[in-house]
Amino acid sequence: MTPAVRFDKVSKKFSLDIARPRSLQEIFVQRRIRAEADYFWALQDVSFTIEPGEHVGLVGTNGSGKSTLLKLMSRVIQPTTGTIETHGRVAGLLELGTGFHPDLTGRENIFLNASILGLSRAETKRRLDEIIDFADIGQFIDVQVRNYSSGMVVRLGFAITTALEPEVLLIDEVLAVGDADFQRKCITRLEDLQAQGVTLVFVSHGMAQVQQLCQRAIWISHGHVVADGEVEAVAGHYLDSVAPAATRRRAPEVETSKSNNRWGNYLAEVRKVEFLDQHGDGLPYFKTGEPLTVRIHYVAHTRIDHPAIGLAIYRHDGVHVTGPNAARDGTELAYIEGAGYIDYVLDYLPLTQGVYEFSAVIYDHDSIQAYDHQHRMFPLEVRARGMAPQEGVVHFRAEWRPQPLPASDNIVVQTAREFHRAADQREVD
Repeated sequence: MTPAVRFDKVSKKFSLDIARPRSLQEIFVQRRIRAEADYFWALQDVSFTIEPGEHVGLVGTNGSGKSTLLKLMSRVIQPTTGTIETHGRVAGLLELGTGFHPDLTGRENIFLNASILGLSRAETKRRLDEIIDFADIGQFIDVQVRNYSSGMVVRLGFAITTALEPEVLLIDEVLAVGDADFQRKCITRLEDLQAQGVTLVFVSHGMAQVQQLCQRAIWISHGHVVADGEVEAVAGHYLDSVAPAATRRRAPEVETSKSNNRWGNYLAEVRKVEFLDQHGDGLPYFKTGEPLTVRIHYVAHTRIDHPAIGLAIYRHDGVHVTGPNAARDGTELAYIEGAGYIDYVLDYLPLTQGVYEFSAVIYDHDSIQAYDHQHRMFPLEVRARGMAPQEGVVHFRAEWRPQPLPASDNIVVQTAREFHRAADQREVD
């Protein structure tokens, strides 16, 4: 399969912008400065491949090189060394106001951006109402963009970029400008595009958004790729690395073989995870369709307000099945302090036969700061119950309901059979 994006040993160098000298003395001083350091490397020897339909988050601190990566993908700038391949129509929302002409109205900028992406005027007109409705900026659609607020610019830019059927979509940290309602609207639109097979490369400092939209994350630091892999693991290690020193504690003792699967500041800890039946008993395995309670025991060493306690379920081969979260599912905890537990209750276990690995996590309310993240450390065996093993990951709780055909339909079916039988007989004769 041809990759959607491929970086092969890509580096990007920028010249430092030193002010123009105003005297003969400054000429000699700046000549010496330039001789020693007149450039910096924003990216160095970066290689990765993104397959069509993948959803990849770029994480890292400000100045790490994330935005430079997106500009290289969109061909806004060219690499100093290395090669870049992109396949399919690439559209990006990279910086506030990028691609907008300030003297044109919002409506005129829609046609301008569409023409840059190769759409005809007729195609743009067909999508015009959809774009204007999504942007939701009212009468300002016919006002010069120079008079827009930053939020209005983001609304219009996002509406244009996502409505023009890109095959590769690049989104930088611009969604942070919009209000909460618009952010939710944008997330829904991105999820719809993902369902259509659009490749997404997403930059955000909001790890909850990255984990919601992406299955894979690439951590960039000082122009280098630090980690590339499953979003939950990469995002967790990144968050742990940037946690303020004042909130860090020594990690509790865990098995050496699993130490890389646990991170956080440990102000609150997951102490134990139990798998229980409807009677509260732990079993060596559970069967598809049976009740299951997952009990997460925790201890909070200080008061943690509005925590998010959750699970992530993986099949043994790494397929991410689901990731329930108490706060996101509507069960708000005002705070936790000291020891306690929370139950995740299933009256019908939908997992098919196999071995699964559960993650248990405690985060802050916005799922940004990890207190304790134990990644795929709790195994569960599931067996089939009175049925042949099912294919796939889940067994839906449903039933088959055969219905007899009406008499007239039976006559039609019978007539069709007689017709084909007669045709077969003619061929024999």
